[in-house]
Amino acid sequence: LRLELVALARAAGLLSPHAPREWGGLGLDHRGMAVVFEAAGYSLLGPLALNIQAPDEGNTNLLNKIGTPAQKERWLRPLVAGQIRTVFSMTEPDDGAGADPSLLKTAARADGDDFVIDGRKWLITGVPGAALNIVMARTFDAAGSDIGASMFLVDIDAPGFRIVRQLDTIDCVSPGGHAVVEFERVRVPRS
Repeated sequence: LRLELVALARAAGLLSPHAPREWGGLGLDHRGMAVVFEAAGYSLLGPLALNIQAPDEGNTNLLNKIGTPAQKERWLRPLVAGQIRTVFSMTEPDDGAGADPSLLKTAARADGDDFVIDGRKWLITGVPGAALNIVMARTFDAAGSDIGASMFLVDIDAPGFRIVRQLDTIDCVSPGGHAVVEFERVRVPRS
């Protein structure tokens, strides 16, 4: 259904109004986006159809702002085209981070040219069928010093990443639903 809705939005010239033109979006300013987002919000499926549903909308902006040219080609272009979906993994169980990244328990430790991520997240939207996982983790340098929270771009099929279980929620419009996920020695290149 998502792909069908995205194709209809593309045909109508309404796909990815928030994304820059150079990556295939409409490149609307904030006022234009507000009008389109409001109209899309009259339907539970509107944001999904226009490719502006969370977490993809925010992840589009994030990748556009901080992604390298190679990362933008690999993930931003197909995301703006509605060909892939993304995940944002921040919330944690057991007194972990919700909206406060200072409470993160998931850790990323420097190991040579990589970081190794260990931890558990929950209420993560859209994991099944996604391509990219943007992971928030407390970061430690090679000396073991806590250097704060960082975001890591992790392939959804990275070894050591797994879905622990799907959660029962009342939300029925998020492809892939919501899940508890685990990172066990997930290696991410420093780049």
